[in-house]
Amino acid sequence: MNFSQNLKALVFRKYVLLQLLFCVFSLSLWAQEQPRQAQPALPTQENDTTNLPQADTLQTDTLRVNLPATPQAQGDITTTINYNAKDSILFDAANRIVYLYGNAKIDYGDIKLEAAQITIDWNQSTLTAVGVKDSLGQETGKPVFTQGAETFVTDNIRYNFKNRKAVIRGVVTQQQEAYIHGNVVKKDADNQLYIRGARYTTCNLEHPHFYIEAGKLKMLPKDKIIAGPFHLRIADVPTPFGFLFGMFPVPRKRVSGVLIPTYGEERLRGFFLRDGGYYFAINENIDLALTGEIYTKGSRGFQIASNYRQRYQYGGNFSLRFNRQNAGSESNDDIRRDFWVNWSHNPESRGRNSRFSASVNFGTSSFTQNNPSINNFERNLNQQFSSSINYSNSLPGTPFNISARASMVQDIVQRTADILLPDIGLNMQRQYPFRSLGKTGRSWWEQINFSYTGAATNRITNRPQTATVGNGVTVTNAVVNEDVTPLNLDNASYLLRNANNGIRHSIPVSTTVNLFKYFAFSPSFNYQEVWYFRKLQYSDYDPATKGIRVDTVDGFSRAGSWNLSAGLNTKIYGFFYFNKKNPEPKIQAIRHLMIPSISFGYAPDFSDPRYGNFQDVVVRVDENGNETRQALSVYQGFAYGAPQAGRQGSIGFSLTNNFEMKVREKNDTAVTYKKVPLLERLSLSTSYNTLADSLKLQPISISGNTSILNNLIMINFGGRLNPYVYRKDSVNANNEVIRQSRVDQFAIATGRGLGTLEQASIGFSTSLSSQGLKGNPNREDAATTAATANRRGMNEELLGQGDPIGEDLGQQGLAYRYSDPNEYVDFTLPWSLRLNYTLSYQKTGYFASNITQSANFSGDLKITDNWKIGYSSGYDFRAHEFTATRLSIYRDLHCWQMNVNWVPFGRYQSFSLDIRVKASILQDLKLSRRRNFWDN
Repeated sequence: MNFSQNLKALVFRKYVLLQLLFCVFSLSLWAQEQPRQAQPALPTQENDTTNLPQADTLQTDTLRVNLPATPQAQGDITTTINYNAKDSILFDAANRIVYLYGNAKIDYGDIKLEAAQITIDWNQSTLTAVGVKDSLGQETGKPVFTQGAETFVTDNIRYNFKNRKAVIRGVVTQQQEAYIHGNVVKKDADNQLYIRGARYTTCNLEHPHFYIEAGKLKMLPKDKIIAGPFHLRIADVPTPFGFLFGMFPVPRKRVSGVLIPTYGEERLRGFFLRDGGYYFAINENIDLALTGEIYTKGSRGFQIASNYRQRYQYGGNFSLRFNRQNAGSESNDDIRRDFWVNWSHNPESRGRNSRFSASVNFGTSSFTQNNPSINNFERNLNQQFSSSINYSNSLPGTPFNISARASMVQDIVQRTADILLPDIGLNMQRQYPFRSLGKTGRSWWEQINFSYTGAATNRITNRPQTATVGNGVTVTNAVVNEDVTPLNLDNASYLLRNANNGIRHSIPVSTTVNLFKYFAFSPSFNYQEVWYFRKLQYSDYDPATKGIRVDTVDGFSRAGSWNLSAGLNTKIYGFFYFNKKNPEPKIQAIRHLMIPSISFGYAPDFSDPRYGNFQDVVVRVDENGNETRQALSVYQGFAYGAPQAGRQGSIGFSLTNNFEMKVREKNDTAVTYKKVPLLERLSLSTSYNTLADSLKLQPISISGNTSILNNLIMINFGGRLNPYVYRKDSVNANNEVIRQSRVDQFAIATGRGLGTLEQASIGFSTSLSSQGLKGNPNREDAATTAATANRRGMNEELLGQGDPIGEDLGQQGLAYRYSDPNEYVDFTLPWSLRLNYTLSYQKTGYFASNITQSANFSGDLKITDNWKIGYSSGYDFRAHEFTATRLSIYRDLHCWQMNVNWVPFGRYQSFSLDIRVKASILQDLKLSRRRNFWDN
């Protein structure tokens, strides 16, 4: 077709046709008053220009149609139609048809249509769109039909804008995570789709890797998809998995429904059904899931789980799990009942004075042992679990805030629990009473400040109770409980009766003074008072019972104490310059920063009888009648203890050092220097009690840390040096020391050096990655990346939940990734390695030394773009064997994923293989094989 000749004819026809269109359009509007509505006339073109240049090419033709509103009647067109085409727009006035060629687009209300060719037939009230084939025979410009949030990619489409129905061929549409392919689709006015030759999948390829094929399918928008007989195809190969009918949700919102259980077999517990139940979508703010598990050999259990959230206020989750395990044989039952509670509550404080939060993890001590998790390997190795519930409130218009806390630390190995119920605090912010009287705010009297801290606690524990006080003095009337008291209702009264409670008040007063410009002097005074509702009363040693008697006297009791302290510190800098004659040396200088500090503290002897805090008691009488007396606290073992015995006149010394070096950077454009830490921190500290009778010098503490190889390896070290010597008080038949004591004699005076090294430790840690070793100029960023990688991807929960992996996650996946980085598999780092090693040494006097070592390593290795291996383990140097080890394999299969997890040895030896669909909407479409510790 000669395009230039058609252009000339088209321009002439448009001029003539425009005159006719006005007449036809007017008649059409008049005809709408008849009982049967007529179709609107062909619309006119606004701002038409007939004097077009006689060119051989045609510019983009754009047409905007605004149908005039008439008070006489309404036609089928209810809003403005905007349409344009990149190539041309042709009008067939006789048949009332408009043809749009080349990237044609139509906007009609919430309807958008794009295609290579679009035809508007006003007589039939239809829009028809098709694609075209290019010179290579490839289909291009396929119609894309959008109505609201629904989008359809089709081979061709025919839409009736009068009754809002459509017939679509070769359609592909996306519903959240799912894609629906159909040969022929009919769409009704309610947007319901009737599809013949349907394929339902979550694979985003034009030819999907897998799909559920159904001859007929009906899709209810924002609700569900109903299918007739269907079966699963993988790589176009039919499988026997299918059914006579099916229903697939379209999860635009949470809906209630059945949770399909998993099934399998265990050697000890038999065949099972697990994690089946019902999910209740109560409303937008809260849900509830009730699931259970049952085994053919008698074990069973259930779980209650709920998530809740009130926007801009709070959010959290709660779960309760109960299990009845039958660990015996079929003829001899061994029933074990356990439960576990998890509760997490997080506020969203937005300008509120109050805050409530909770993190609860507690249950029976045998729960983890009897119910180890194959999906949470770290929990199986955890020995202690902590729980806390916190509330705080700032009182408006006052400097006070109150807090309340309940907490529990549970040791499931020792079966002990330490409970605070409750722990209440009242705090006052620091006040400067004289600041308003000054002008600069820097003078010492303007810096005088004070604050107040009040605390009340009630501490409950089930730990064993001893029958001694002081230095091993036997109590004859003590109720001895050498075993752990079980936490149950029968023992509640006993535990509450033996709880430690009390109230403490503390008022510190301090100021800061600058002396001689370079020194900071900070004097302070602190007053503390404790309140109790009972105290102890001692009786002298009874030779008949070979011990003393301790009675508890109920009633209010208080004990006050105070102390004075002052500190003086400054900073000293030292510099050593290299090659001063060279203006651009490789090493410019080394800087040594010293922060010396000296402090003084005084406190009277609160064991003096006039304070009433201690009682002078005869604790022992030998065969010759010689008495041994000892001052025992009447608040022995109480919540906040008692004021300190003995006068304190201590002088404290500390010195903190830092060494840095300035090194020239490799830069061709300019000479720049960077700081390289040689020793980031080296601290020494001790104190000397001038008023003590003996052993005045306290142990010398040494600690420090640094990094080497451009922050590649972090090093931490510390130690404690005892300056005195020990004396053997008693030995056994093998000359092994049973009892020893320190002597008021310095080790250096006896030729034993500065003292005895009682404790020392050193630790090395590094985090390596291929990205960090590629000469990254910002090593800190590389270390941060490696540290972040350490928190990613090696979590076993990924195997049990089917969470998405890979890079193309979309907005929902990104939100998921940032909400819980532990469950994201990072495929961007080819490899990473994390190493930790700790060596510690302990020795007290003549007792045998104890040396412990621990090493742990973990990491991952990216074999290809889709394969990744993860590992974590450690080494026990005492047992000469590896600790708990886990190997994980991840395979990205585009729309599927494979997860392999293997614990090769140890108590929790297990193996699991999961091949599942990535999309959560088909999370039950999976193949799993598990062998766990119950089968060992």
